[in-house]
Amino acid sequence: MKHKRNILVGLIAAVIIIGAVIWIRSKPAQPANPAASSQAATTSAGTIEITPQQLTANGIEAQALPTTRFQPQTSAYASVLDPGPLLQLRGQLRSAQLQTDAARAQAAASEREYRRLALLNSQGHTVSDKVTEAARATRDADRAHLEAAQAGLLAARDTARSRWGDVLVGWALAARSPQLDALNSGQQALLSVALPQGGATGSPPPTIHINLPGTVGEITAHLVSPSPLADPVIQSPTYFYQAPRGGLRTDMRIEALLPTGQSVDGVVIPNSAVIWYANRPWVYVQSTDTQFVRREIAVDTPAPGGWFVAQWHAGERVVVKGAALLFSQEFQPKPQPGSPSGDAGDDDG
Repeated sequence: MKHKRNILVGLIAAVIIIGAVIWIRSKPAQPANPAASSQAATTSAGTIEITPQQLTANGIEAQALPTTRFQPQTSAYASVLDPGPLLQLRGQLRSAQLQTDAARAQAAASEREYRRLALLNSQGHTVSDKVTEAARATRDADRAHLEAAQAGLLAARDTARSRWGDVLVGWALAARSPQLDALNSGQQALLSVALPQGGATGSPPPTIHINLPGTVGEITAHLVSPSPLADPVIQSPTYFYQAPRGGLRTDMRIEALLPTGQSVDGVVIPNSAVIWYANRPWVYVQSTDTQFVRREIAVDTPAPGGWFVAQWHAGERVVVKGAALLFSQEFQPKPQPGSPSGDAGDDDG
C-alpha cells in the first residue's frame, strides 16, 4: 500500500514539473538590459551616438561646408623642356637670316650697278662691253648667293618648325624676343603638355595648373602654341605652355590639371574628413547634436586640399577633425543583451 502511494506522489510531481517547463517556454523572453536593447533598435549601421562632452574631450570638430562653384579638372602629363636647343636655334636662325639679308643687299647693289653700266654701254659705248659683261657676271653671282642663302634659311626654318612650331620659331627669328630672354634668364620655364588621349578636352585650355610636391600653392601655366610632336609615352598631341620657373627643373615629368566641362555647384571635402573603409571613401555627417552618420563620397574630382563633391546639401556639418575616432567608436564591440557585465552582485548569494 505504501509502495502504491509513493508511485502516485511521483506521478503528480512529474506532471507539475512538465507543466512548469511548458509554461516557461511559452512565455516571451524579456531583455536583461532594456536600455541596451532600445539603443540597438534605434541606431542603424553606419550611425554613431556620442555626447557633446565626448566630442569636446576627444577634439572632434564638425563644420558646415560652404557651397562653392567648382571647375572640374582632369589630369595630364607635363614635361619641363630644356630651353638650350631653342636658344641655340635662335642663334642659328638669326645667323641665317642675317646672311640672307646681306646677300639680298649685295644682289640689289650689283643689280643696280649692272643696269647703270649697261645703260652707259648702250649710249655711245661710254662704258666698254667688257666692263658691262663683268658687271652682269657679278650680278648673276650675287643672285646665286642670295638664292643659296634663302634656301638655307628656308631649310632651317622648316626644320625648326617641325620641332618647335610656328610661334616658337617666330620668337627665335625676332630681333627682340622677351619670351626667349625670360627662358634664357631662368625666369620662365617651357612645358610640353600632353592632352588626355580621347578625353573630353578637345582643345587646349588657355591656362593650366601645376601642383609641385613639397610646395604651397599652384603654378599657373599659359598656352603658347601647339607642338608638332606627340608625347613619346602616351602618344597624345602636345602643346607648349610657359610658366614661372619657381621649383620647375629641366626634364621634370609632372602632373598638370586641365579644366574640363562646365562649372558645377558643390562642396570641397577636406582630406582630413575622409576615411577609407572596404576600399571606399567615407565621411561622417552630423545629423543631430549627438548623432553622426557615415556617408560614402566620390573622390574622382580632386580639388585644392581635398575632393570636390557635387550636389551636396548646403549647410550639412561634416566631421573635419576626429573622423578616425568616430570610426573606431562605431566599430567598437557593444555589450550584448543579457551579458553578465551587470550581474556581479549576484555572486554574493
